[in-house]
Amino acid sequence: MGKPKHLQTLYTRAGTDAPNGRKSPGTNGTNDVNGANGTNAANGAFNAQQKEHIDQNGNPPPHQRHFPQPSIFQRAHLNGILHRPSDMFFIFRVLTAALWAVVRLHWFELPYHFLTGFKKSSKQHPAEWAWWTSLFFSVIRACGSKVNTMAQVRFVGHVIEYIMQIETFLIDNVKVTRGVQFKVNRDILLRPERATLAEVREELRRRRSSDDPLNPSEAFFKSLHPEGPNAPVANMPEEVGSIDDDGTYTLKGEWIEALDDPKNPDPRPRSKTVILYFHGGAHVFCSPKTHTHMLARLCKAVGPGTRAFSLDYRLAPENPFPAAIHDAFAAYLYLTEPDHAALTLDEESAVHELAVDPRDLVVGGDSAGGNLAATFMLYMTRYVQPSTEPKFVLPHAALLLSPWTDLTSSVPAAKNVDWYCYCPGPIGVSPLDKKTYVNFKEQNYASYYLCGDPGLMLNARNGFGVDRRWEWYSHLVQHPLVSVAHSAKGTLKGLTNTLVHTATHDRLVGDSRLYAHRAGLENPGHLTRIEIYKDMVHVHQFLPILFKSARIAIGNLARFIERSRYIRDEQERSSASRASPVSPTRTFAAVLRKVPVRDSADNQGEEEGEVARDTNVEVVPAFMQPTMARGKSAEDGVEWVVVDQNGCETAGDEGTAISILINSWPLRQQQQNLKEE
Repeated sequence: MGKPKHLQTLYTRAGTDAPNGRKSPGTNGTNDVNGANGTNAANGAFNAQQKEHIDQNGNPPPHQRHFPQPSIFQRAHLNGILHRPSDMFFIFRVLTAALWAVVRLHWFELPYHFLTGFKKSSKQHPAEWAWWTSLFFSVIRACGSKVNTMAQVRFVGHVIEYIMQIETFLIDNVKVTRGVQFKVNRDILLRPERATLAEVREELRRRRSSDDPLNPSEAFFKSLHPEGPNAPVANMPEEVGSIDDDGTYTLKGEWIEALDDPKNPDPRPRSKTVILYFHGGAHVFCSPKTHTHMLARLCKAVGPGTRAFSLDYRLAPENPFPAAIHDAFAAYLYLTEPDHAALTLDEESAVHELAVDPRDLVVGGDSAGGNLAATFMLYMTRYVQPSTEPKFVLPHAALLLSPWTDLTSSVPAAKNVDWYCYCPGPIGVSPLDKKTYVNFKEQNYASYYLCGDPGLMLNARNGFGVDRRWEWYSHLVQHPLVSVAHSAKGTLKGLTNTLVHTATHDRLVGDSRLYAHRAGLENPGHLTRIEIYKDMVHVHQFLPILFKSARIAIGNLARFIERSRYIRDEQERSSASRASPVSPTRTFAAVLRKVPVRDSADNQGEEEGEVARDTNVEVVPAFMQPTMARGKSAEDGVEWVVVDQNGCETAGDEGTAISILINSWPLRQQQQNLKEE
């Protein structure tokens, strides 16, 4: 996963000249930020790549125009509209399952708990939970088991949206701005990625290996996951989703901002933190609306002035991998460089056009959104930074809530039958097990994310039969930007301060623990912390109104942001005392592009209508208070912390041994078997 040896600087963020006034290699000084002059092989490869993937009119490549658009009934399924007789029966089955869950708990297990004095766990109810907690999860689990089609999945997502809006209305002193959207020019957006991969793709052409998505070669497939720590950076497949005729697509999102409380002024300095958040939902359903309430609570916990931008990234099966990762990069540019050539903002988005200092940026996500947050950081370090000058300033912290970092469901927890967790499993198969993949009876969300759904959206990965679809799946699921927990050694170097949340009854507890171990091991100069919440489930932070552990977890997220910001400031002071003029890598994007930066009220005076703060009040940072355990300082450099339902933290770890998680990767098992033979 190393950087290509002879990589040229083919992309400059500043648009024309490098920050030192000289023209960058590979640029001609025009407004074309790539300006390839054809004087070297890398530039020639880049131009060839451009010509192959877009025509003179900016239209999508042929492989995206090869397949018909979905029918009206298929679109109804994708929109979550229940229109078939079987869908009506689905509603009946859900109601029946919910009723049976209530009956089973009260008539079969409740007498047992009375006899045991509620001191022993049963199949449905752990002794540590309140009875109504088990009832809630039993109903959710029973209803979720009846979901069989994409229409039903999306319908459930819409129901969650409406229910969660009720809680949003109960949170005061929060401003929510919806309907924010901007257009993205995909050709310009992907120029850093294509420049970084120029040599990798040129090598394929030199060997006359086809990288046409309609007829890929075996060499192309293998380039998606090169083996060994010194292998070149993994190749990226072209997007296969639809795109507008002008080569653009539209992204949406919403802003959440914590306001001052007129009755109880907050003594803390006004926060400048901005959180770029990616919602969960197995990459196929949910939206920013389902997570507004949680982000509103998090912004309030960090302090007035904190803002979160929740991205409505493109979902599968309409837009499989890597569309969502590209959207994450576009959202980063929207926040830090709103006048970037790849973006076109509308009038409503212009309200938030003031650029964010990337030093104040935090990235986060839950479940599939946690996967997206983790892979976005990896995408920036491996695919964007190597060919970009000046370098982007990455977010100082990453918040990963039950991240889905192993799409093959290889670790033990993903395959067991934990009756306490509502998250289904397994939801992916091994890249070596074609028979299970073909005969998979449940919703294979991993396959939807990587290949799409041939019954709803045909594309180059699923439109030529199950054998071709298996080829795409088995190779893409090994990509470092997909199953990031199992990426090659050394891949995760260069990440930022990272906090991982998981729970003892989380189906993805193995994914989370393995990723935290890898991130800490490969980033010794950064803070990596994992908090394991006892007797909680997958993304319990989503239910703060119901569970005390969820409110505790949100508070801990805010404390980690504060701690990471403190570490960032200390590192900057240390580096400033040793050196000199600010280098281009230290200058943030908004200054380079001369975009106004949103100043904090504590530096610029109080804005009209804001509550004045008592500057004489000394506030002790939350992370410095004794209630926050530093955790076990293990050999991997990770802070391992277990949190009980009352918020008490103890240093330690819970779950399957890390060595077992590492060896659960099927390809590693295959390599071991070959060595033994």
